Amino acid sequence: MLTGTVALIALWHLWAARHPAVLVPSPAETAEALQRLTASGLLPTEIARSLGRTLLGSALALLIGTLWGLIGGTSPLADGLSRPLRAVLLGIPPIVPVVMGMVWWGGGGEVPVFVATLVSVPVVAVAVAEAVRSLDADLLEMATAFHVPLLHRLRHLVLPALTAPLLASVALVTTTSLRTTIMSELLAAPDGVGAQIATARTNLATDEVFAWATVAVAVALLTEHLLVGPLRRRARRWQHDGPAHPSDPTLERTPS
Repeated sequence: MLTGTVALIALWHLWAARHPAVLVPSPAETAEALQRLTASGLLPTEIARSLGRTLLGSALALLIGTLWGLIGGTSPLADGLSRPLRAVLLGIPPIVPVVMGMVWWGGGGEVPVFVATLVSVPVVAVAVAEAVRSLDADLLEMATAFHVPLLHRLRHLVLPALTAPLLASVALVTTTSLRTTIMSELLAAPDGVGAQIATARTNLATDEVFAWATVAVAVALLTEHLLVGPLRRRARRWQHDGPAHPSDPTLERTPS
C-alpha cells in the first residue's frame, strides 16, 4: 500500500507540474493549505461536524434498516408490501433527497443527516432480511422443542447469522454516509467539510479544495482501519468458533 501511495503522489506531482496551480495544485501546495487550515482551527472543527452528522445518519440507518430487515425477513407479507418503497430508495439519486430536504428544512445540518440515513436504510434492510431468511429453520424448531430460552437462541443462533451482514452494512453505511454527508453539506449546509469545499471553490482556492478532499479520504480510511476492520475480524472469529459451545448446559436441556 505504501508503494502505491508513493506512486499516486508522484503521478499527482507530475500532473500538477503541467497545469497552473489554480487548476491542479501540487502535493506541496495542498500540504501548505492543510497546515493553514489546521493552524486556523477550522480543520478539526469542520471534521467534527461532518463526522457527527455521518455517525448520526449511520446509526439511524442501521437502527431503522435492521428493524425493517427483521420484519421483512420473518414476514413475507410485510416484505412484499415494503418492496416497492425499498426499490424506490435504492434507485433514487442522492441529489433528490438533498433538494427535498432543502425545500422542507432549508439550508441546515438536518439535510445531510436525512440524506445519509435515507440512502443507507434500504441497504441494511436487504442485508438483514437475507440473513434472517438464511437461518436454519430446523435448528430453530429444535431449540424451541428443547425449551432453549429466548436469549440463548438469540445469542447462539440468530446473532451469529446476523453478525456478518450487519458488519458488512456498517462498513458500507459508514463510507456511504460520509460521502453523502459531504455532498449534502456542499449543497445545503452552512458548515462542515462539504460547505468548506463549496466556499473554497467559490474563492478559487483550489489548494484548499484538494486539502479538504484529502481529509475526507483520510477520515474514510481511518474509519475502515480503526473501527470496521476490528469488528469484522471479531465477527469472523465468532462465526469460526460456532454458534454455540458444546459445554453450554442450556443447549443440552431435554424437553420437560
